[in-house]
Order: sequence, then C-alpha cells, then structure tokens
Amino acid sequence: MTREELQALELKSLPEEEDDLDGIHIVAFAEEADPDGYEFLETLKSVAQDNTDNPDLSIIWIDPDDFPLLVPYWEKTFDIDLSAPQIGVVNVTDADSVWLEMDDEEDLPSPEELEDWLEDVLSGEINTEDDDDDDDD
Repeated sequence: MTREELQALELKSLPEEEDDLDGIHIVAFAEEADPDGYEFLETLKSVAQDNTDNPDLSIIWIDPDDFPLLVPYWEKTFDIDLSAPQIGVVNVTDADSVWLEMDDEEDLPSPEELEDWLEDVLSGEINTEDDDDDDDD
C-alpha cells in the first residue's frame, strides 16, 4: 500500500494521523477555496510528488474552513495568522512550533523555496527546539 504524500486532516481521520518524526509533524494550513490557498496547495502537492521517494516526508494539510472553531486556538497557540497559507513544524508534546517565514504576504514560496525548507526540517537544521530557553535543561 502506498501512502499519500499530502494527507488532508479530516474529522474522520484524526486518530489515523501517526506519521511523524518523533512527535514532530509538518503541518500546512491552507484554504482550498481561497486563491492563495489553492496556489499554495498546488505548490505543496508538486513538492510532495517530487519527493515520493523520501519515506520521512509526511505533510498534514488542514483546511481552516473545515475547523472554524479551532482557528482562534491555532492562531493563539502557534502565533500564526490563518488568513494566509502557513506551513510549519509542530512538536505535539509541547505544541512548540516553527513556521516558514514568508518575506511578503503577497508572495507565496516557490517550489524550490518550499523544498529547501522541508529539507532543512527533515535534516534537523530547522526544529522546534531552536527558540526554547536554555534554562529548561
């Protein structure tokens, strides 16, 4: 059985979302009905298809329109604005996260920029512990 490169999070699939990197999930928020969200998803799908040979790459896509009551929680918890597409790395144990910085809200990442960022995530160069205080140790 082949696995989907890009998994849509739906209420019926919540218990099945187990692909992760030791409690770390790559999460993309994008509204499919929104032009920017659609463009971002097409870019994300292209990158995922180009990397089907990478068993570590698993991206969970969440359409905020499908979970309107959770949008304020996600925005507050992850300190992001879901009026625009977002992609980040989330540590499920402490809800710590790192999100791809987009230089210009009007300019979505290119496939190359997105692929480079994902490679940095998978290699550990970008991780959710980078911004943690050292006094936790």
